[in-house]
Parts: sequence; structure tokens; C-alpha cells
Amino acid sequence: MARPRKTSRITPKGTRPQNAPAQQHSASSHGEQSGSWFGWLIVALLGAGTAVIVANYMSWLPGSPTSAWIAVGLGIVLVGILFATRWR
Repeated sequence: MARPRKTSRITPKGTRPQNAPAQQHSASSHGEQSGSWFGWLIVALLGAGTAVIVANYMSWLPGSPTSAWIAVGLGIVLVGILFATRWR
């Protein structure tokens, strides 16, 4: 027969003191939720950055193909990714 393990735990697992407040993990406890327009802004930024990069390679932009237009497109995509990390 197996012996029960000895631990330093005083209270049974899954219990909490009577005075301790219950923790709630909801979006409202961490801040307000993003508006519905915020998701569309992220999609628009990612799409616009991709469109600039594609237009550069298709020579649709003035002076293209140049690395400056790629940097602009990647910058727009990066802003979209940064906004996506702030979306709630």
C-alpha cells in the first residue's frame, strides 16, 4: 500500500481563507474592452502595409522598386502588430 506524501501544506488544496476576496479574471478588471473599430483598424493597417510592399514590387509607386517603400510598408505592418498586442 502506498504511503501518503508529507507536504508542508497546512490547508487542503483548493481552499482559501475566509477573509480573502475572490479573484476575478475578466476583461473589465484589467481595463476596458476595445471598441469594434479597433479590430478593423488593425486589419486595415496590416492590409495597407502589405499593399505598399506589393505595389513596390509591381512598380506602381513613384520611384519603385526601392527599399524605402519596403521600409514604409514594414513600418505600417509593425504598427498594426503593435496595435494587435493592445487589443482587448
